[in-house]
Amino acid sequence: MSGIYIHIPFCIKKCIYCDFFSSEKTKDFDICVSQIIGELKNSLLEEVDTVYIGGGTPTVLPSFLLCEILDAVHGVGLTPNAEITVEANPGTVDFEYLAALKKHGANRLSFGLQATQARLLKTLGRIHSFEEFKENFCHARAAGFDNINVDVMFSLPTQTVADWQETLAEVTALSPEHISAYSLTPAENTPLWEQLENGILTQPDDITDRKMYHSAIKIFSDMGYIHYEISNFAKRGFESRHNIDCWTMKPYMGFGAGAHSFDGKARWESGGKKIILSQSDLISEKIILGLRLMCGVCESEFEPIYGEQIAKLKKDGLLDSQQDRLFLTPFGMDFANRVFMEFL
Repeated sequence: MSGIYIHIPFCIKKCIYCDFFSSEKTKDFDICVSQIIGELKNSLLEEVDTVYIGGGTPTVLPSFLLCEILDAVHGVGLTPNAEITVEANPGTVDFEYLAALKKHGANRLSFGLQATQARLLKTLGRIHSFEEFKENFCHARAAGFDNINVDVMFSLPTQTVADWQETLAEVTALSPEHISAYSLTPAENTPLWEQLENGILTQPDDITDRKMYHSAIKIFSDMGYIHYEISNFAKRGFESRHNIDCWTMKPYMGFGAGAHSFDGKARWESGGKKIILSQSDLISEKIILGLRLMCGVCESEFEPIYGEQIAKLKKDGLLDSQQDRLFLTPFGMDFANRVFMEFL
């Protein structure tokens, strides 16, 4: 089985932290969609069990164009119960839009909320309000979506622990099936990076960052969410199948400008040259990505290669194992990058 990733490289306004390939120039919708549909029709994929339409902002497209992409997706050999996710930006959809996506086969939505406080959304360059998000979320339910993810972020400039806990309370009150909670990591050459470098903005310190992360783990657990990956929480049975496939290094094909692909041995960007990964690189990626999952990796598979590193990390309390599964400890989750560096 394989997956599909479709990249829609348009945004109404680009967020200050974003380093994904996207443009605020929205005049080339037809060309972009025609290219994607052409690529899909020429593909020879079979047994596709996950589809993820991301960006950019897919829902900046007129609904009929996004539905044309969904229709084309159904011609590439989907499995009967394929997971088909569409990213949606609050403020870019309404009931009719979401009902059209559902009618044309989308069965999972991913809303980029990030925060509930107006001042934090403004700082990030988000175009929506929390009220618009709630309205869109209710529209999604009315349209028949029973698998919805909400993205939220912590360690935002001026964000307090109380702000973060308020966001978590507001989001869990809506009872989405899945929540992704990421610590804001500045990317070079973004407006956020420049503002942090120039002292215009500052982020919470490391201690506050960890308080926010730990509070998320507790609040989500109390609300019945399973912590299945470092930054991801789901009600039982609603874990993101597409993302799990990526973390376990299953092949996926990218369509559209800026999309990436992986065939099990090489990675490449659409229109770009394939980068063949060495066997050691593949093994390194497999353990690093696998350790992001709470279930970890098969210890006996990696012990012959990384025995010394594993023993050291266990001694330091960063890794543990049980029944041949090697996984991060709670302490290890706080220092995951330190763990991953051992396998590079």
